[in-house]
Amino acid sequence: MNILIIRDDKPGHYNQTEGLLVALKNIYPNSNIEFIEVEIKNKISRKFLKFLLNKFTFFFTNRFNLKYLSLFFKKYNLPLSKPDLIISTGGNTANLNVWLSKAYNSKNILNGALRGLKEELFFCITTVIDLGYKNQIILDVAPSIINEDSLKKKSEEFLKANIIDKKIIHYALLIGGDGSGYKYDEEFYNKLIYFVKKVSKEKNIKWLITTSRRTSLDIENKLEKELFDYCTYFVSFNKKEEKVLLSFLGLSKFIFVTEESASMISEAITSLKPVFTISNNLNTDNTNYNRILEKFENEKKIKRIFNLEKNDFDNKSFRIENLSEKLEKKLKMKLLI
Repeated sequence: MNILIIRDDKPGHYNQTEGLLVALKNIYPNSNIEFIEVEIKNKISRKFLKFLLNKFTFFFTNRFNLKYLSLFFKKYNLPLSKPDLIISTGGNTANLNVWLSKAYNSKNILNGALRGLKEELFFCITTVIDLGYKNQIILDVAPSIINEDSLKKKSEEFLKANIIDKKIIHYALLIGGDGSGYKYDEEFYNKLIYFVKKVSKEKNIKWLITTSRRTSLDIENKLEKELFDYCTYFVSFNKKEEKVLLSFLGLSKFIFVTEESASMISEAITSLKPVFTISNNLNTDNTNYNRILEKFENEKKIKRIFNLEKNDFDNKSFRIENLSEKLEKKLKMKLLI
């Protein structure tokens, strides 16, 4: 089995694709894996290519027409081997996913919403909520590389590299920024600082904190200064990116995540720890994203915190389960029919 991975410059997208790949490697243990990096020229060319793929699909079945790829993409490669299966995540990869699948007559999987592409252009689509596609696979959470073994390994590596008192109880805080309909103002971050300090004092714990590419540098500086005495390790992403997520998830008793990032929330859920999402309740324009959060909440995968001035969060009644095994089972049922 030759599996082709198409990835863009968004780590959250690639991490989800990698999560699918982990499951696929278990289904096809002798697979040959190839990677392609892609970058679109602009949104207009992406929309035009989407129109062509929907209306003139037959054009893309001729491999000779791959010479026109440069009209739509700044960066791309052609696979070295004919792919049997193509997978990718996100709108910037979807068009190339379809084009190559037609040119090489390959099965293909898109992780995420179609964003206007016809569902018939894909062998299947993996989604977290029911989007009405006939060929969708509805997952419990977004795919992730996280499992018990990876968390244990990364935690041990982190402990060896850093002087940390193992007797201290840690909570993890994953901080994002504006996105998915959320806008975080200075008042929100002031309340977040108050929350972290209060919880630390009352629960006698320390924090493992990381920001992300969505967090502004000014906010990072403010958080780092204010919370220095309350955390064991603070990662200011925009100053120095560190791959600490798995370590933090593995070492922490509870996980707190700002609510705008489905990727971070899904990864936290997969860690088999209680997950609390932090919101300023300003998300009013992203219906599908709200449906995802409501699903997670109804299935007891997360608990949502709207009032940071209270810290009486309830850590009971979470439904903790191994979701990586369920992902593999769902993919196997679809691919091996």
